[in-house]
Amino acid sequence: MRTFCFSSIFQKVSTWIMIQELSHRIGQILARGIQEKKLYGACAAVFRKQELCYMTTAGFADQEKQLPMQPDTLFRMFSMTKPITAAATMMLWEQGKLELTDPVSWYIPTFRNQLVDAAGKLVPAERELILQDLLNMTSGIPYPDCHTLSQKKMGAFYDEINTRLSTDHPVDTQEFAMRVGKDVPLLFQPGTRWSYGASADILGAVLERVSDLPLDELFRKLIFTPLGMKDTDFYVPEEKRPRLAQLYAWGKNGLQIEPDPHLGMTDYRKRPAFFSGGAGLISTLSDYAQFANALAGKGLHKASGTRLFGKGTWRYLTTPQLSPRQKTGIDWPQLKGYTYGNLLRVLENPAACCTCVPAGEFGWDGWTGPYFCVSPEDQTVLLYLVQVCGGSTSDIVTRLRNTTFGMLG
Repeated sequence: MRTFCFSSIFQKVSTWIMIQELSHRIGQILARGIQEKKLYGACAAVFRKQELCYMTTAGFADQEKQLPMQPDTLFRMFSMTKPITAAATMMLWEQGKLELTDPVSWYIPTFRNQLVDAAGKLVPAERELILQDLLNMTSGIPYPDCHTLSQKKMGAFYDEINTRLSTDHPVDTQEFAMRVGKDVPLLFQPGTRWSYGASADILGAVLERVSDLPLDELFRKLIFTPLGMKDTDFYVPEEKRPRLAQLYAWGKNGLQIEPDPHLGMTDYRKRPAFFSGGAGLISTLSDYAQFANALAGKGLHKASGTRLFGKGTWRYLTTPQLSPRQKTGIDWPQLKGYTYGNLLRVLENPAACCTCVPAGEFGWDGWTGPYFCVSPEDQTVLLYLVQVCGGSTSDIVTRLRNTTFGMLG
């Protein structure tokens, strides 16, 4: 009995020392990033088995106003909205309300008889898009750009969305999906390649049709309220507006203010008409940690006792989906060693990206800087939130990952 007691005390002391060293290293990494002017401020947290190991804030949420970063600072999550859209899809799938092999046209009729952009020539799609194509980014639905006819068509539509934002008839979620199906040809034949685009926004419109609820209400019902995510939404009410971090981007003279809006969204001052399932959410470190920890718990959120979905559904959500041919489209440097599926990156080959994070790690990040990853092997969660465009691909992220998983792994 005495031996067990001493062993237990020794283990607790060792864990405490390790956490203190981890906190020191993370603090140094963030301080160095601020000193090198790669960011003005950040939040970071590490959880193990849904228990907080370490949480910190550094620098300013608004450099010009000298507002310090806080645990309840609000961040534009951008593409970290996508995993929440994927989780909601899994929940409705598990409830028998949709099938992942359902044609998109069953819910958004304009996706019937799609055309494909074949080097500027429009040809018929060889098959219909299905919901799994949207989840895997193998749909061929683009984001706006200037390289192909398809991307240019999407860009023209986003221009229209932006001009209508302040009018009495803004584009809403359903019109967005209907117009993309009608006016924007696919980049390639369905299912033949991987290419990052607006698939999750179309999926959001599908979820509205399936549930007969606006996407914000659906997310609140399925995920936000059960997990206690009280600050997560598609807009920022007036009383919370001072907590919204300033967004920055790199310019000629370093970091400069990057104004809203982007990708057809508003400046977050009012409830939007278009609920972007791919980029629209605002959240906090504490809120998003609840969602990430539920994923680490294979669908079970320990603090609230809420189960989002069963272990079988969780297993499917986190299973890579791409064929070898489809994976050739993943040419982003930060995704070296990764595959993709269900709006999540999944680590296949740690050695390929020189990381000590174990295979099976999954997560995503956003253009405005937020980043999260989950290691199911040891239920470790790393969250790093900034508001610097492209900040999620900086060396700060890789340093945080290797410090965290190197020590705790």
